[in-house]
Formats: sequence, C-alpha cells, structure tokens
Amino acid sequence: MTAAGVAILAVGVVLLIAPGPGVLVIALGFFVLGLEYEWANHYFERARRAGVELAERAVARPASTVLSVLGCIAIVAAGIVWALIDSLPGSSWWTGGSVIAGGVIALATIVVSVVHARSRPVTGSGTESDTVSSSRTPR
Repeated sequence: MTAAGVAILAVGVVLLIAPGPGVLVIALGFFVLGLEYEWANHYFERARRAGVELAERAVARPASTVLSVLGCIAIVAAGIVWALIDSLPGSSWWTGGSVIAGGVIALATIVVSVVHARSRPVTGSGTESDTVSSSRTPR
C-alpha cells in the first residue's frame, strides 16, 4: 500500500502543474497512505479541506464557473486536436487521450462542486454587517 500511496501522491503533484485535479489526487494518495500510517491521516484531512475550499471558491461566482467549464471544454478540444493531427509534436492518441481525460476529470470536479454547493442551505456571507444585523432584536 505504501508504494501505491506514494505513486498516487506523485501523480497528484504532477497534476498540480498539468491539467487535472491535483489536490484531489493528493488527498487520495494520503488516504491510501493513511490506511497504514497515522501521520498520513492528518495530511489527508488537510488536503481534503483544501479541495473543498478550492471547489467552493471555484463555484462561488457564476462567471468563474462558466469560465472554468469553458476551460475544461477547451482542454478536451485540445486533446482531440492533439490526437488527430499527426504533425503536432508528440501527437498520438495516448497524449491526446491523457489531455482529454484531464479535461473530463476537471469538468466532473466542477459539476460535483456545483451540485455540492447548491445542496447546502444558503446562509449569510459571514460579514460583520450580516452578524450585526442578525444580532439586533426588534424594538
């Protein structure tokens, strides 16, 4: 299990730079390592919270959600082009397929984030004015 956890962590680190859900894959790596090592459970929780926070920020504004979805579609389209046009450097179905997979995984992550965000009850923004106005009692 240790080797699998380390391999998953390595893929997660690569996905922080390449298109894909790096934080989620890192959390998965720490989860796998956490099956054997107690210290990994702490890092799993930190990575899980970071993933949730990133997902919430990504869907906080409709404009950013739309741009993220368009970016994912562009990544999938680039993967298709990379797979089909032989004159591009490194062109193959393996290369294009991995880019397509990254775009699809990122798109799925956005969909899950939107569904999760909309399933929670709407509360105040947590600003001081919300706190002050909600703490006042009618006279």
